Amino acid sequence: MRIAIVEDEQDEPDCLSRRLEHQLSLLGYTENVIRCYRSAEEFLAAWRPGGCDLILLDIYMEGMPGIEAARRIRERDADCRLVFCTSSNAFASESYEVGAHYYLHKPFSDRDIMNMLRKLDLESYEFSRFITLPDGKRIFPRNIIYTEYHNHVVTMHMKKDGQLRTRISQAGFQDLLLEYPYFCCCAKGILLNFHEVSAQEGAMFTMSDGSAVAVSRRREKEVQEAYAAFLFQRMRKEMGE
Repeated sequence: MRIAIVEDEQDEPDCLSRRLEHQLSLLGYTENVIRCYRSAEEFLAAWRPGGCDLILLDIYMEGMPGIEAARRIRERDADCRLVFCTSSNAFASESYEVGAHYYLHKPFSDRDIMNMLRKLDLESYEFSRFITLPDGKRIFPRNIIYTEYHNHVVTMHMKKDGQLRTRISQAGFQDLLLEYPYFCCCAKGILLNFHEVSAQEGAMFTMSDGSAVAVSRRREKEVQEAYAAFLFQRMRKEMGE
């Protein structure tokens, strides 16, 4: 999960970050990037559309208030989860206007944070996340089985649409796809989706469409460790359910 905490109280962001990380781990989400910002202006200067899965905004901040920051976020990103951290319901109607998903009332407990995470329905959100290709086409990463790169063209082997191709550099494509922790570069020019692995034998993965994808010798140890970590995280999520 890619999470931003926008809060100007002195110790609040770091405290919330630690507690949020712990509660996410209990749900099986261990591959998280949580960044803290001390003002809405600082956050908006660093943010790009699609760059966060969850944004927690304090409503009352010096400078730009959280509601105004949320409006600017929604102008460019309709999909990210927005949560307001506040001690008041004064902006309830405005939070509805900007599509906020939750109010986290201060002071909040670990149980409050867990209730928030469950309410956000993170797993279904994961299926709705998409990447935008250079030609403007939107692709859902969870629908990709694996990808191959050759002569400046990426071929995506899809669960539902057969093969899709796009002209893009491999580095540029990796920047889009490797933000998702269930993807791995297993060999030069090949990315695979761990969710779509049906079997593994040594350095060979059998994918859900029956394809065999080989891991390069140079990456074998790294890929096997990443796959083991993925399986462990998935087991924790299943046990949590």
